[in-house]
Amino acid sequence: MMKKLFTFLTIALSIMQLYAQQTEIRRSEYRSMDDDENFINVVQLEIGGRYFYDIDENTHTAIFKRWYGRENDTELIIPSSIDYNGVTYKIVALGDDVGNQNEKLEKVIIPEGVTRIKGFAYCYGLKSITIPSSVKEIGSNAFRDCIELENIVLPDGLSTLGYRAFYNCVKLKSIVIPSGVARIESGVFHNCQLLSSITIPSTVSEIGEEVFYNCVSLKTINFNEGLLLIGKGAFNSCTALESIILPNSIKALAPHAFGSCTSLKSVKLPNSLEVIQEAAFAKCESLTNIEFPESIYEIERFAFNGCKSLNKIVLPKGMTQLAPCVFPGCSSLIEIVIPEGVTKIGAGSFDYCRSLTDIFCYSEVPPEIYQAFDDVPLEQVTVHVPVVKKYKKDILWKAFGKLIPIQ
Repeated sequence: MMKKLFTFLTIALSIMQLYAQQTEIRRSEYRSMDDDENFINVVQLEIGGRYFYDIDENTHTAIFKRWYGRENDTELIIPSSIDYNGVTYKIVALGDDVGNQNEKLEKVIIPEGVTRIKGFAYCYGLKSITIPSSVKEIGSNAFRDCIELENIVLPDGLSTLGYRAFYNCVKLKSIVIPSGVARIESGVFHNCQLLSSITIPSTVSEIGEEVFYNCVSLKTINFNEGLLLIGKGAFNSCTALESIILPNSIKALAPHAFGSCTSLKSVKLPNSLEVIQEAAFAKCESLTNIEFPESIYEIERFAFNGCKSLNKIVLPKGMTQLAPCVFPGCSSLIEIVIPEGVTKIGAGSFDYCRSLTDIFCYSEVPPEIYQAFDDVPLEQVTVHVPVVKKYKKDILWKAFGKLIPIQ
């Protein structure tokens, strides 16, 4: 009997010691920098050697900084508050390394009251996360490389989607961007390979760089009025995308915006668009036709490089010159229409356009075309012009097969 009692007491004592270790709170301080880059003292609580919180003793709030899961821990339930020395500290944010790159973590539940989220990057096994309505900001790299994450519901009150927040979430299938978001930061959905459709709300004025880069299943994009800028490479390599209708509010397409969208067949450009920047539609191999609105006054180099299905180009009337290397490698191009005000076609603009048969040039004074048609069989091209004799006096224009009056 005494032996059994001793064994029971030993086990009970061990359990009590383990519990005490888990709930033991240690207070420490460290130096850090605030948002204004000023050094400040930060108070940190360590609970049971596994949970770390930065607390503000003036506001009685806390940031959940880090969690160390045990070997078999697959779930993290974040508390809404912690108690220390008779004071309750409300959890208002999650720090940069909450998940501690835990590969076995599968489920996270975040309580109401939390307004900022970070810290689950490289949690490769994460499949489910509950985000409360109180969250206003999802920070940089918050869920980067969460390769098992399939669905996530963003709260209506969300205003900030940080840099590369869902970068390389390769199984993410659907997401709704709330109407409170004003800018989608760079790389947010980069390489989300199963994402098939997206709606950009009217509150979004800017899509950052490479936001949807290599989203190879993205087939439908619904733009709304209010969008002003599509950033560099924003939809580059979206190889399933077949058509786009850009809103009338947009002013510029940044370099490589829709580059290498190899299935893109149809593009509707708005009357508000003024500039198409470098390589914006380069290597869109299925694009057969593009209509330029009269508002466009500049198309930069390589904008339509390698668009090998493009068969006709009518340059906008507001243009005075075409930059170098705008349409090289458009191997199916048959017809080009050049408006009256154009004075120069840049070198390399139509290199390797070997199917070209007709050019309609409405300028009475022959535009400069030095090296603009390299590796084009000029003898097969008929040039339609307003005053034939002027073009016959130009050594470069008279090299074409025929010069005839515009009918």
